[in-house]
Parts: sequence; structure tokens; C-alpha cells
Amino acid sequence: MEFLVTIVLLAALVAVVVWLFIAKQGDAEFEFIVSQRTNFTLVEQTEQAATFSCKVPFINKGSQDGTIMDAYPRHLLPYEQFDGVEVSSRMELTTAPRTDNYFEAVIVPQGTGGTVIITVTFTAKNGNIKNTLDNLYELSVDMPIDITYQIVARTPWYIHKTRMIMTCDEIIAAMRAQNIAE
Repeated sequence: MEFLVTIVLLAALVAVVVWLFIAKQGDAEFEFIVSQRTNFTLVEQTEQAATFSCKVPFINKGSQDGTIMDAYPRHLLPYEQFDGVEVSSRMELTTAPRTDNYFEAVIVPQGTGGTVIITVTFTAKNGNIKNTLDNLYELSVDMPIDITYQIVARTPWYIHKTRMIMTCDEIIAAMRAQNIAE
């Protein structure tokens, strides 16, 4: 009986040591650093639509490599808040530009990171984007954008999101800067 108790205690001790070893290994921990993003700039403008983009850095500040399997922006501009535009948004790595709204998975070693480009297009419902965005500015409507991303690392995959705000001041400043440059 003493032998059996010794074996059980030894197995429990080994299990605790293995668990502590695994816990000490840590995991990947990603952060999209929206406080360090660039201002939105006007990339393209037609009479009916305007496209803006900004760059957002991210980092894997964890202790293990990790993979961003999927990532996308979700713009939040309900028509109750402002009904003058249709909005679309997409996100891509600066190192893997795409136009098909597909995020290319990327392995990110611990302590390193990269940059994504967030692109937002406003299309005026009335056909005149300049007047529509002026109206957005007069109403002082800012648009939250959630950066949603799926991470795979040592633990099972998880989804996380970070919020940033595209301000109406930023939109108008980008449009004015483009008009001055022309």
C-alpha cells in the first residue's frame, strides 16, 4: 500500500512540474497599437466615393511565436447615426498587399511585429461625396472601427478585437489636404 501511495504522489509531483514548465513557456500575445496609427489620408476620390487609409502597427509581445490566421476591420456607422454613405473597409499587411479583402495569415516571432493598412471607402448615396462628408463633419459623426483578429499559438485559437476611431475631423483634414495638394 505504501508503494502505491508513493507512486501516486510521485505521479502528482511530476504532473505539477510538467504543468509549471508549460505555464512558464507562455504564449503569443498580440496587440494592435492603435495609439501609434497614422492619420487617415485620402487615397482616391471620385465624385461619388472617397477612399481613405491609415497604417496600424502590431506586435507579438508574448513569449512564443504566434500566427495571425485572420484579421479584418469592422466599421460601425449605423444609418441611425448617419445615413448619407455606404461604407466598406478592408485590411491587409503592408508586406502582403491584396485587393480581394482576404487577410494572408502570417507567423509573427515573439518580440516582433508588423504593420497593417486599413482602407475605408465611403460611397455617397446622393451621388456627391464631398457634400455628404461635409454633412458628416457638420453633424460631428466619428466612426469606430474594430480590428478583429484570430490568433493561433500554444493555446487553442482565440479571437480578439481592438477598437480605433476614425474621426470626422480626420476625414475633412485629409480631404482638404488633398484639395490643397491639387
